[in-house]
Amino acid sequence: MQQARQNTAARQQPRDTAPPGARPRTQRAQLRTAPRKPVQGRPAAKSPQRSAVPAGNIGKPASVRNAAVRDAGVAGRVRGPRRQAVKSAEKVKKKKIKDPNRVRLFNFQSRVDVPMMIIIMVLLVFGVSMMFSAGHALSYRDNGGDSFYYVTRQMTAAGIGLVGMFFLTFLDYRCLRYELKLFGKRVTLTHILMGIAMGLNLLTIPFGIEAVAGQRRWLPIPFLGQFQPSDLMKIAVIVYFAYYIQKHSDQMRKFYDGILIPGLVLMAVILSVISQTHLSLMVIICVVFAVMLFVGGSNLKYLLPICLMVAGVVVFAVVVLDVGYFKERIVFMDPLSDPGDGSYQNYQSALALGSGGIWGKGFGNSSQKYYYLPEAQNDFVYAVLVEEFGLVGGLAVIVLFLIFVFRGFYIARRSEDKFGCLLATGITFQIGLQAFLNLGVNLCCIPNTGISMPFFSFGGTALMLQLWEMGLLLSVSKRAKLS
Repeated sequence: MQQARQNTAARQQPRDTAPPGARPRTQRAQLRTAPRKPVQGRPAAKSPQRSAVPAGNIGKPASVRNAAVRDAGVAGRVRGPRRQAVKSAEKVKKKKIKDPNRVRLFNFQSRVDVPMMIIIMVLLVFGVSMMFSAGHALSYRDNGGDSFYYVTRQMTAAGIGLVGMFFLTFLDYRCLRYELKLFGKRVTLTHILMGIAMGLNLLTIPFGIEAVAGQRRWLPIPFLGQFQPSDLMKIAVIVYFAYYIQKHSDQMRKFYDGILIPGLVLMAVILSVISQTHLSLMVIICVVFAVMLFVGGSNLKYLLPICLMVAGVVVFAVVVLDVGYFKERIVFMDPLSDPGDGSYQNYQSALALGSGGIWGKGFGNSSQKYYYLPEAQNDFVYAVLVEEFGLVGGLAVIVLFLIFVFRGFYIARRSEDKFGCLLATGITFQIGLQAFLNLGVNLCCIPNTGISMPFFSFGGTALMLQLWEMGLLLSVSKRAKLS
């Protein structure tokens, strides 16, 4: 009995003995639990991690638990192409998204309106060619036998204008309305542009170059020639009132914000250019101003009576009071009223228009440009065009300007914001109005007041600034929602 008890106690005790040459049992257990040392030159193998069973699946059948463990393992271990796709998607999410409405100095993302760009380039090339054809004889006479003087200056202005046009095309037009700190006050680039334009026009009073008729419209620029600041005033008026109407769009129905304040600014603009006796400039500025107020939402019960009253005052001052030289221009609008003196220019223009016929005499074959038609390279280039290309060529130019106007208004209608809409409306209407007023002068329908045809008439300042206006228009088209 005692021997049996000793045998039972010996079986319950742990066996620390091992066969000869073998390790004890406790050391073998420690070796099994201890981590393996990696072999020199070979990376350590990673032990597979088992996915824990989700807490919600405890107690469920084995098939459900196994499926849950398998799904968790697949979700935790994505290998191969799927893993790369997941990583790239995570990078896209982490990457900062660019705000399309953020105002930047330059905008290289969108495309310009290609039809408008084609129309502009056609008008430019055709206009410079016709200016050379109409003015090479006068250039030969007035510049010491240099027939290419006018066209050289015009092409130089066109080159500068094209550089400025492409620069303004990629410039974000919305930066014109944002405020800057200047001398402790908040101003915009629009206010700076208006101040520069008004200052330059006032400088023509003491420093302007006097023309034959006594007007002072040009400022001398050393080594460059002359600069006409009234052309800059057209752009400044359009940009300023586009900014003003956009900023006060909620109050434009009121008389104070919608009529009085803009009217006072317009009066200041007129006073800065009235010394130049430039009737066509004042007409264009006033009509563009009224159109922009109308598009901007001004109340017609205030706007319409004031426009009619202003028109009546102008007619009374010109016809009854005989202010300036405007009355005689109206009297001599008829080519046959005094063809030898007062209406000589209109009479020669009518001869050029009538001698062209249907198909014209051919490019360069005009006879009126040989010292018969005064200012053939400037205000009456359209008459020479009709003489050389006939009725077909004259209608083609009219169609080109009509396409330009319709496309410009389409860009304005599809513009992204109200500032762009008003900017495109003002630029398009100003170019179109000036072109059709010049057509009226050439056709003897309106008085001759020195209105030049855009892209066609000689004038480096006018052509350069018109191309800059086209740059602003194309900049608006880049953000417009065009089809």
